[in-house]
Amino acid sequence: MNFFFTGMKHSGKTTFAKRVAAAKGLIWADSDDLVLENIKPLTVREYYKKYGKEAFILEERKAVEDFIEKNNGFVLSLGGGVCDNTPLMSLMKSSGKIIYLTRDEGLIFDKIMQKGLPPFLDTPDPRKTFHELFLRRDAIYRSYMDLEIALGPYSSKDETEKRVISILEEKYGR
Repeated sequence: MNFFFTGMKHSGKTTFAKRVAAAKGLIWADSDDLVLENIKPLTVREYYKKYGKEAFILEERKAVEDFIEKNNGFVLSLGGGVCDNTPLMSLMKSSGKIIYLTRDEGLIFDKIMQKGLPPFLDTPDPRKTFHELFLRRDAIYRSYMDLEIALGPYSSKDETEKRVISILEEKYGR
C-alpha cells in the first residue's frame, strides 16, 4: 500500500512518515528531496524564487510521479503547500491513501515562529495571515484525504508513532 502524508508545515509529516515506513518495512521518501534531485544545484526556495510557483508545481508533480512509477509500498511525506498542486493531489488520490496529519493551529503557528518570522508570514498581522492560510489549506486537505490523524502535543514521538501505526492498521490492515 502507498501512503501520502500531508498536512500543514510542522504538523509531523516527515517525522512520522519516516517512522511509519521504518516500522512497517516500507520505502520512505520526502517530496522536497525528490524535487531537489531534479533542480540541483538550486535549493527548493531558490528554485521557487527564481522560476515561480507554477514552475515549482510542475517540478513537484514530475518528481512525485517519477517516484510513484518506480516504487510500490511506500510512505511519502509532502510539503505543506502540496494542497495548492491540484494535479498532484489528484495523482496521489489515484495512487494510494492520502493521510492528513492535523495539529492544533496555535501549536503549528508557535512552532513556525520558533525559527523566526518566515517570508510567507511577513505581514502586519502574521497570526491572522497564518489563520487564513490554515483555514484555506485545511479545507483543501479535507476534500482529498482518505484518513485524518489528529496529533496533539506529543507525549513522546515514540508513543505518537505507535498511535499513528495503530490507526493506520485499524483502517487499512497490517
